[in-house]
Amino acid sequence: MKRSFFCLYSILLLGVVCVRAQNTKPKLIVGIVVDQMRNDYIYRYWDRYGNGGFKRLVNEGFHFQNAHYNYIPTYTGPGHCSIYTGATPRVHGIIGNDWFQRENGKFIYCAEDTSVKTIGSESKAGLMSPKNQLSSTIGDELKMSTQQKAKVFGIALKDRSSILPAGHAANAAFWFDDKSGGFISSTWYVQELPGWLKNFNAKKTVKTYLEKGWTTLYPIETYSNSISDDNAYEAAPKKEKPVFPYDYKTFIEKNSWGIIKATPMGNSITKDLALLCLREEQLGKDEICDLLCISFSSPDYVGHAYGLRAVETEDIYLRLDKEIEEILNALDKEVGKNNYTVFLTADHGAADVPKQLLDNKIPGGYINEKTIIREIKNFLKTNYGDTLLFSSISNEQVYLNETLISKMKLNKEDLETALAAQLVKTPGIAEAFSSSTLMNGSFDARDYRRLLQNGFNHKLSGNIAYIYQPAWLEHEEKGTTHGAGYNYDTHVPVVFYGNGVKKGKSQTYTTITQIAPTICELLKINQPNSTTSDPLNDFFK
Repeated sequence: MKRSFFCLYSILLLGVVCVRAQNTKPKLIVGIVVDQMRNDYIYRYWDRYGNGGFKRLVNEGFHFQNAHYNYIPTYTGPGHCSIYTGATPRVHGIIGNDWFQRENGKFIYCAEDTSVKTIGSESKAGLMSPKNQLSSTIGDELKMSTQQKAKVFGIALKDRSSILPAGHAANAAFWFDDKSGGFISSTWYVQELPGWLKNFNAKKTVKTYLEKGWTTLYPIETYSNSISDDNAYEAAPKKEKPVFPYDYKTFIEKNSWGIIKATPMGNSITKDLALLCLREEQLGKDEICDLLCISFSSPDYVGHAYGLRAVETEDIYLRLDKEIEEILNALDKEVGKNNYTVFLTADHGAADVPKQLLDNKIPGGYINEKTIIREIKNFLKTNYGDTLLFSSISNEQVYLNETLISKMKLNKEDLETALAAQLVKTPGIAEAFSSSTLMNGSFDARDYRRLLQNGFNHKLSGNIAYIYQPAWLEHEEKGTTHGAGYNYDTHVPVVFYGNGVKKGKSQTYTTITQIAPTICELLKINQPNSTTSDPLNDFFK
């Protein structure tokens, strides 16, 4: 009898423990976005990573190896917004880092807001907010579901990379100010910087880092995953040759603090602030889940300047690996190893330097936007008698003067179709589509026309969208850029780690917009209000 009672009690107790385990939610979500990190960087530098950074996330977490952006254009602003809203630019409204506005003929920056004031500096770098972001974010929904008790912070060097992830209702977003050399915010979030951030800025950490200069982490001859340090494909900021070592004394003398963005120390100072925020704001210390959005912007600056195959690029990732290890160790200590969930991804990839491809007999090329504009105007002049029908080009989209089209009683759809056909004749342009095609067409999920549709907002976008041929860039011959719908720009890492996540990997095609609904399902809260994708499956514990 006693034995039967003991067995029954044990079964019931085990059941309670299992239910509790299943219902335990993380106390902290940490989103890590690495600006311009292609998925192949996981593999390329794998043997040189330590065991506590990228390898820990991949080996102990779940790696979606075939994750892609599902829209064009692949830029920083749309990328960060799409990660945290679960929607594409067609819905959330951040259609580029900036874009042309028909109503006033001016360009608008994705995070600009002249109605707010800078907090923490006298510069105008704080005239920013998430006002232009039309959708709610993970953080917004977390705030609403906890009656504003959850804490939400965004930290990055780039303003858009901290503001758009943090969202509208966040406690604060902090970004780097080139003028003061410190981190700032805007009155959208706070009326003054917290004391811990004031103290951080007062230490002038940026100066301390820059005084060290930049040398390779390991002997330079060991960087076998990269091309020669002295090559024809790189361009260092204000340096005759883009070769190690790098000295920043001149920048320090001129108070040109923004140079830190193009160095691995930019990652270090971002990490320092993120860990300070973690401790000082007591994130993950109670039963209400918090959110910390961290974006490492420096790999993008380095990638643009030096390209994908440079020693500088390899070095910044080897150093970033150690920064991530430090973050994970701090989370173990401050929050508890089983009490937090991390996801790591990127806001876009990048293309190889076309000149390097051509030197290796691989197709690629360069295109000049001024040439495209000249051809458009010539076509409009010849066929319609007026170059004023052209308004602007923005994000590989042509904006036409619709007021003039109406005044001249032209058929807008016919004009768009004719101009799109003309654009395809331009060397380097692969396809061009009218707005009516993008509004009404039905295409397969991975068709480039579908990617254009997903990035095409009917109110904000242009009349014609075009795409370049693979590895063709509107860029100078040294360094590289991004923005296309080809896999070098769309294929990024997506790794989940920690509470609620089992070990594993998947090569199933997944999209970046599945991250937000997945995190919300883990937290059992409402998904962002414009989410267009399903949560990821089969990797929750």
